[in-house]
Amino acid sequence: MVQRTPHNVSKQRDDYAAKYGDLALFRDVDADAFGHLFAICEEVEVEAGDIVLEQGAPNDSIFVVLSGGLTVRLGTSSPEPLLHLGEGACAGELSILSRVNVSAHVIAAQRSRLLVIREDEVWSFIGSSHEFARNLLRILSGRVRDDNTRLQQSMHAQAHYARTSRMDALTGLFNRRWLDEVLDRQCRRCAEDATTMSLILVDIDHFKQVNDRFGHLFGDEALKAVANHLCSGTRPLDIAARFGGEEFAVLLHGVDLRGAVEIAERIRNDIAEADILGPEAAMKLTVSMGVAQLQEFEQPVALLETADRALYEAKHLGRNRVVTATEFDDTGLV
Repeated sequence: MVQRTPHNVSKQRDDYAAKYGDLALFRDVDADAFGHLFAICEEVEVEAGDIVLEQGAPNDSIFVVLSGGLTVRLGTSSPEPLLHLGEGACAGELSILSRVNVSAHVIAAQRSRLLVIREDEVWSFIGSSHEFARNLLRILSGRVRDDNTRLQQSMHAQAHYARTSRMDALTGLFNRRWLDEVLDRQCRRCAEDATTMSLILVDIDHFKQVNDRFGHLFGDEALKAVANHLCSGTRPLDIAARFGGEEFAVLLHGVDLRGAVEIAERIRNDIAEADILGPEAAMKLTVSMGVAQLQEFEQPVALLETADRALYEAKHLGRNRVVTATEFDDTGLV
């Protein structure tokens, strides 16, 4: 608990001006106009770790840092402070003016000396001096500006984390987690709009051999090359994602099975004809593709399973080919 000690009431008004005149709260304030109010203010000393203002508690004072410093924290165990308050800074003014409980802990960062101005005295200062009111307004506006800056930085950080959580860092495509989310939304959209959608699953042929023969750096280049072909071979509204490992997926909204096969064949051919450039060599790649069209009332998992079976058949038949779900049944090819 902060212990208060009475201010020396015998100090002269010019002493008050000399002592407090350089503080932001009292800058340009005429001490003669309300010198008696300084006499009834208090100074307190706090040790490092002392709680000056408790989050959620009522407050009846403004604390001005005369020496030392305070930190503002959300919770006493918060690893990083929201704000550092050095000499001349204030704490507690917002809770007084807004008449709400304290929004965060204010804790002494080191041994500090504080000037305590109680709520009644604050309003007396405001009524006695336009300069004091102006200074308090400047302090409040600066606090709001700083809060807005931190909020903007937080929003930018959240947006960055949101992007990175749904993107594959190597290829720049969306990742499996995001694909699962968007596939569910797209299936519902097709059901509501009575539109169609097709899914292409893509697997790089003999990818393990690529890594074993040329190394993982070359394998990374192969993954990025395939990702680039998927993007360049589809429309901006289509969705390409890295499904996992050397597998990819492409969602084609508004495209039926025939159109999806044409797109898949074009991409497959472009990849087969391209030279994949690695750190020290170039090589050819092929891919296998399974294509499925969303059926009426079909769930996302069923669409994925159908495309995956088609992909398995493409690899079983010798790879470097496109197979659709209509070309086989549970016992083999139709």
